[in-house]
This record gives sequence, C-alpha cells and structure tokens, in this order.
Amino acid sequence: MRPVVSEQSYLRNPLNQLLGTEANVRLLRALANETDEPLTAPDIAARSGLTIQWTRKALKRLFQSGFVLRVGGGRKHQYELNRSDKLVKAVLKLFQAEKNRYEELLSSIKEEIEKQSPYPHSAWVQEFPREYGEPLVIGLLHETRHLSKYIHQLRTALNRVERKFDLTLEVSGYTKADIPRFGADEVTLLYGIMPFPDKYSREMHAKPLTHKEKNQHMLELSRKLAEAIEHDISLVRRAKEHVQRMLKKDHGSATKDIKEWRDILESYSIRRLSRFLTSTSERANRLRQSSPLFAILSTDERNQLLKKLGEDE
Repeated sequence: MRPVVSEQSYLRNPLNQLLGTEANVRLLRALANETDEPLTAPDIAARSGLTIQWTRKALKRLFQSGFVLRVGGGRKHQYELNRSDKLVKAVLKLFQAEKNRYEELLSSIKEEIEKQSPYPHSAWVQEFPREYGEPLVIGLLHETRHLSKYIHQLRTALNRVERKFDLTLEVSGYTKADIPRFGADEVTLLYGIMPFPDKYSREMHAKPLTHKEKNQHMLELSRKLAEAIEHDISLVRRAKEHVQRMLKKDHGSATKDIKEWRDILESYSIRRLSRFLTSTSERANRLRQSSPLFAILSTDERNQLLKKLGEDE
C-alpha cells in the first residue's frame, strides 16, 4: 500500500528526491565516502550493495535532478556528486558525521581492548546489529589461561562505550582450538591479525615473532600500501582525516608519532610518501608500527592487500 497520500513540490521539498529510499542513501554514501574519483554504475552498485539495474535507474533520476554529474560517454559513463549544489554539500556533511561516529565507536572499543592485559592475539567485530537494540558482538582470541579473566575485564571496561553510544556490546572469547572459521570478509578487525587461512596470517600466528621479523612483516605490508596509494589517492585523504581525529584525544607517548604522521601526510607528495613507506630507515621502521594508512583500510581493502601479499610470497 502506498504510504504517500498527497504530492509535494520538488522545488520546495527536493530532499524527497535526493534521499528518497535506503537504496538512494546507499548510492549517495558510496559516491560521498568511497573515493575522490568518479565511479561507473557497476562500481557504485558493488560498493553500495545494490543491483546494477536499480543503480542505473537511480543515477538517471539523480542526474536529471542535478544532484549527480555524469562524466565520459557511451558505456563508460562515470558519475560523481555535484559538490557545488548546496543540498549536496549539506548531505556530504551528514555522511561525514555518520562516518565519524562509526569510526569513533570502533576507536573507543579498540582503546578499551588495548588497556587490558595481557593483550589478546586478535579482536574483531563478529556481528553488527541489523536493527536498533540488537547487540554488537566482539570476538577475541586469547590464551586459554587468560581468556576468562580478560573477557571479564573487557566487559566491565566496555560499559563506558555502551553508555556513550547507547549501544549493547557483547564479547565472545575463543582459543586457537575453538575459533570459528570466519572468512576474511565476514569480520571487521579491531586488534592484532586474524588467523585466517592465508599464508601471511598463518605465519603471524605460527610462533612469536622477533623484533626483526615483525619489522620485516610491516615493511612488506607498507610496500603494498605504497602501491595502493598510487592507484587510489583517496587513501591519503582518509588517513589525514583519521590522524586529525586521533589528535583530538590524548594518546600519551603515541601522540608524538601521530603528529609526525600528520606532518608527513600534509607535506609529502604521493611519490615521496610512497618512497617513505618502502624505506628501511630508523624513522620509517618506527612509524610503520602506527601507520594510519593501514588503520583506515576497509575490511575489503585490507583483505585485498593481504591477499596480494600472500600471492607474492
């Protein structure tokens, strides 16, 4: 049954056309947050979880309304938001606020995880709530002798995060013997490296790493990051935003490194940044341990990076 009983003017109420449905919001979010470059309709459909048919129809409507611009011609049409439109500017701020809130939530959970000791091998978001009131489930991998105590400590510490975000958080603990067989694209990593069935992760969990071995693993990751930023410069913008948010809080002794990353990201060209990421200097080795470029990767982006790393070994 159609819920609308009277029509409204497009001129007076253009947000009806701009936002419209959840699918519209998903499409606009992909154009707003995913990249600084125009995207094709199939790319937008993939990034927003929509069918290609619906995406093409929605893009046509938004293009006709002036909210979306079309670049190129023929079957290679690309689309981008009309960032000069006042309403689009307002919507961009709304999406940025949404993104900031989500990243602040994950950052708050990470902080509580890192405050407890002894540290777990890894921690991840195992299940996101689909509806308001459902819990967010955190999974963690720890030694059998520490697991029960650590879960108790973490659950108590997470009460602060629950109150701040009006959200229920649950914790599921595992040992290496009983950890579920998650796919790398099924969870969001919060701490450490998940023991997924790829060569890189197996090596990271096979035995404790020496300082030299850890530096080598981080260098290999940074080499792949250097390749990634040359193909997608939006990673640098996202890293800058991440660092600025981090500097709004006191991170103790880590603040110095965060400020160094801020200065590097603000002043280095892509070419110079790429060279720094692959450098073996003392400074590069030290700062690699807190790289914001790895921290801002989405689950899919991180999985692709680790997959390429495994293919090269």
